[in-house]
Amino acid sequence: MSEIRIFQGNQIGGCVTVISTVYKGEVHRIMIDYGSSLPGSGREEDFKYPWKDEPVDAVFFTHYHGDHSGRLMEIPEEIPLYMGATARRVMLNIHEALGKSERTKDAAEHRKEAALLKDKKRIHEFKRIVSHYETIKLPGFNIEPYSVDHSAYDAYMFLIEAEEIDGKKYRILHTGDFRGHGRRGKVMLPIIESYVHRFGDRKVDALVIEGTMMSRSGEEVLSETDMQIEAARYLHQHKWAFLICSSTNLDSLASFYQAAQMTDRRYGRYMYVYSEYFSKQLELFTKTAGSFTDVYKFEKVARLSDMDNIPPGQKNATPMTQREMMEKFGFLAIIKPEDFCEAYIDMFVDAYKAGRIDEPPVLIYSMWEGYVREYLTGKNGESLPNKAKNDQWISFLERQEKKGVKINYLHTSGHASVKLLTDVINAVDPQDKIYPMHTECAEDFKELAIKEELKDRITTLA
Repeated sequence: MSEIRIFQGNQIGGCVTVISTVYKGEVHRIMIDYGSSLPGSGREEDFKYPWKDEPVDAVFFTHYHGDHSGRLMEIPEEIPLYMGATARRVMLNIHEALGKSERTKDAAEHRKEAALLKDKKRIHEFKRIVSHYETIKLPGFNIEPYSVDHSAYDAYMFLIEAEEIDGKKYRILHTGDFRGHGRRGKVMLPIIESYVHRFGDRKVDALVIEGTMMSRSGEEVLSETDMQIEAARYLHQHKWAFLICSSTNLDSLASFYQAAQMTDRRYGRYMYVYSEYFSKQLELFTKTAGSFTDVYKFEKVARLSDMDNIPPGQKNATPMTQREMMEKFGFLAIIKPEDFCEAYIDMFVDAYKAGRIDEPPVLIYSMWEGYVREYLTGKNGESLPNKAKNDQWISFLERQEKKGVKINYLHTSGHASVKLLTDVINAVDPQDKIYPMHTECAEDFKELAIKEELKDRITTLA
């Protein structure tokens, strides 16, 4: 009988799944994700997997977020690693940048991780075949990767067929992190019907499903396109805008970039970024995701560090510096909540005070608000102390408000709504077990609008 074990599954982030089966008289195992716990989890140290006593044949990564891939270097070097091609390059960009940064304390470790990500013998990329991905065959397992919508581009769920002693197959669908309100979210249920179930020709025995939003069911979940429209309306009203957004959140970056092109300016606005690293990520997304749709092409991008240079190609009789162009035509500039980026905000606060621009700059915060709130709202509306808060970020935002910089909180979740979780469970219709993970509210799955027999199959973690 196949066995499913989930470590740290009763928290958001840092979840690890190990699936084992007996094949030709020997135990074989695969692991899905090996990441770090998120701030606020309450863990002082992540669990240590017993690699020698319970060896795994391979580790599969659903996506590149640190709570899923952050412990890559702890995996023994003889174990092969499987991930998406773009995901690998996103991670490589991150570690190469951190390995070069003077502000990084453990730069040498990041250089080692970058070297690992370049190792083509160790890293195996999922191979795309027209509209789906090639099945990976390992002793006792067939693994089928399927692309899903998430705030991390190139994210996957896996259908695992485990060989049983009696010759039958035990099928496990591991969703990874997913959602339905991104640009690719509508395909989730059709993938389950056509590829996973093969229109009724095969059933799923066990479902391992994320449940991040079970503890945030009261949050408004905007679609990416709705957020883009709201951002365009805001940028139409405010010409000089800064943005705090993750460098790896492709969909939201695309939403804000496209919003900047929808303003009343004839040619749209440039997106300015705070580092060469950020430029490289946008170039990567343009080359990869942008090959499928122009929505993901970032063509009007420049660096904030070039503020005093004269951009090439100007046809003006008197060429303007980049700063002068930003003052005249407006901008959308991506920054981090750190001191070196605050200097850019101060430039345009001073420009307003000097009368060169018509209003103070504004700041859009597009990340989870839990990082910048002292308290969170519980399931029953109660106020709870926030263990995930980032005091440095909170202080940064408070300082900007004191300068007269308005802050607009505009963000959408990277995770499935409660309704989509319900729809996916009903669509998968697992015949044996349901394992909620990546959630603090596993018991609440039994309150979802799913069939009674499915509620009886929910297995919550200790």
